[in-house]
Amino acid sequence: MGIFDTLIVRPFGLLLMWIYNLVHNYGLAIIIFATIAKLILLPFSYKSKKSMAQMTKVQAKVAKLQKQYANNRVKLNEEMTKLYDREGISPMSGCLPSFLPLPIMFGLYYAVQKPLTYMMGFLEKGADIPLLARAVGVDIASQNPYTVQIIIAERLSEFFDASGNLMPEIANLSSNIANYLVKIDFNFFGLNLAQQPSFTNPSALWVIPILSGLTAFLSSFLTQKMQGNQLQGSMKTMLYIMPLMSVYFGFILPASVGIYWITNNVLMVAQEFCLGKFIKYQERKNPPPEPPEDDKKKKKRKEA
Repeated sequence: MGIFDTLIVRPFGLLLMWIYNLVHNYGLAIIIFATIAKLILLPFSYKSKKSMAQMTKVQAKVAKLQKQYANNRVKLNEEMTKLYDREGISPMSGCLPSFLPLPIMFGLYYAVQKPLTYMMGFLEKGADIPLLARAVGVDIASQNPYTVQIIIAERLSEFFDASGNLMPEIANLSSNIANYLVKIDFNFFGLNLAQQPSFTNPSALWVIPILSGLTAFLSSFLTQKMQGNQLQGSMKTMLYIMPLMSVYFGFILPASVGIYWITNNVLMVAQEFCLGKFIKYQERKNPPPEPPEDDKKKKKRKEA
């Protein structure tokens, strides 16, 4: 395993498996996983939200400086730095939280894509997975390498009896295999989360990428509105591009990843609303100090 696999994907796979063993529902396990991830990232999200709110308040001052020093880039940067220092703003503080969900998304994707490796602990290039594939009747050579482990894990569920014990044809393969195997039920409200929706084969799975796109649009739209930003130009374009990308990826990835995106989008709406209210409450409770008057204004006020 590489560093990303060791530090991100494998721990995520273990966490997902632990949650699944608690709730015995794969879709619910992903929803809980997404909620835990959102709670872990909440302090970073709060810092980013607060920074963006501060940036919004000084937009008029920034525009004034940009107009005043339009022909002097060096002076503009100096004055912008002074402005941010006076207002206690760190422009880059809102960037990191925007990228933190990406490794979580990719980590979950690989954990879902390769459950035998990242959830159960089998070596990806070892001899156990091909042996197990032959035992459950899956021809690895004829399968998509990106989804073959899901297919094996799904087929494997047929080899557990009513008591949850492995049938002899699998249990007798190897003690190393039998000790690591777990029955994963990919059914979630009648949807098989191990499968991926198909553009050419309409099915109930289409609801997942569609909901993913709709919730992504709702999340982006409400976020922009609550920040007080006008939807213009590239911002308005991104408002539609991102949901369309969510729909597209929802059709080319396992349905379980779409469940994660839907959950994450819904939680994002709730988070934006709650953090927005909390930041406004803090501002009312602890209003910022009045900016110091410069010498000329002090003199004029005294003369008046």
